[in-house]
Amino acid sequence: MSESLAQVASYVGGLAVYLRNLGAEVPEPVLDRYVSGEIGFELTAALPGSDGPKPALISAQEIWNQSADGRYERVEYAYDLIDYPASRRRAFHMHDVPTYLARLGVTAHEHCEEVLGKPTCDHYLGLPVYSGYEGLNALLAAWSEPGPLGCARLRCAG
Repeated sequence: MSESLAQVASYVGGLAVYLRNLGAEVPEPVLDRYVSGEIGFELTAALPGSDGPKPALISAQEIWNQSADGRYERVEYAYDLIDYPASRRRAFHMHDVPTYLARLGVTAHEHCEEVLGKPTCDHYLGLPVYSGYEGLNALLAAWSEPGPLGCARLRCAG
């Protein structure tokens, strides 16, 4: 996905609106510019429903690198669900790509905790998530399921 700066800004705003339309509390998104020339954002939303002991939180973080033609490519992401009421976590990450390719043979990995703070595996092999909407949809589907997340079905990468 290659986007202009305006397209990335519109995309970030769209992710915030998407979450708000589901009843989530989302602060106004900010597109940050880094000294390296990259741009990025972090959206964290409190999901509706039970808030004891804390509400379930969903977040999307992305880093975009500017290419020679001035357009931006997404180079890192982290989509996370921390479901405090159900005491569990699910996440999709792509960062430190050379390290994960060398160590695990994949560019993306996942996190899954049936019991929050007690993972049975630190990293699961994962497939790339192609957009924030895809990542958020997968996490929202996991959040809406009352049963186990299915961590045992995932392939542990260590």
